[in-house]
Amino acid sequence: MCESSAFILGKNNELEKVMENVVTVDPYEGKVYLTDLLGEQKIIDGFIKEIRLMDHKIILEEN
Repeated sequence: MCESSAFILGKNNELEKVMENVVTVDPYEGKVYLTDLLGEQKIIDGFIKEIRLMDHKIILEEN
């Protein structure tokens, strides 16, 4: 499977997991829309900082 986990980059470069099994990432107008395998969606007010494909990690930074 090719799902990833999404994290928010916090203070001191700590990663806080916000969603697992992410299958779609849609950045739009200053927000990032995440959808998981079951179709549940989270909206993060921020931007994509980094995507680590080998680690299956999506790292976001909040506005």
